[in-house]
Amino acid sequence: MKQFAMVVATVLLVGACGKKESETPPAKDQPNRLFSTESLFRGVSLYQQHCAQCHGPEAQGHPDWQNPQVVAAPPLNGSGNVWKRRKQDMIAIIRNGATRHGEPVMPAWKGRLSDQDIEDIIAWFQALWPAEVYQRWRETEGRTAAPKG
Repeated sequence: MKQFAMVVATVLLVGACGKKESETPPAKDQPNRLFSTESLFRGVSLYQQHCAQCHGPEAQGHPDWQNPQVVAAPPLNGSGNVWKRRKQDMIAIIRNGATRHGEPVMPAWKGRLSDQDIEDIIAWFQALWPAEVYQRWRETEGRTAAPKG
């Protein structure tokens, strides 16, 4: 809850200052991150509407998410494994859903969420990631995003 409140407070503060910039400066504990205020506002709203029921209101996931005997949503707040995924893989999972042993465990949001909606949701939960988690993801993303040729 503390991280969630901090992200929302930062967004509100920047919005209240009347800045015309499209990107907000990174918080002191969030180096090298630029978040669009509008994207974060949309992302938190969309997340609460479509994702919070399974992933938790603060993206904390279900307590049994690591139990292979239980189908439970993982955390998206940086405490789980989602940071190990490339962004294009996160987008694909949100669009197409997920299955385990051929059984659906997450609904497909294609046709219900736009590409921008998905981008905004990802931006919001990535804003919750601790700085070191986000940095590891950026380093991994940079290595895996190289053009194939």
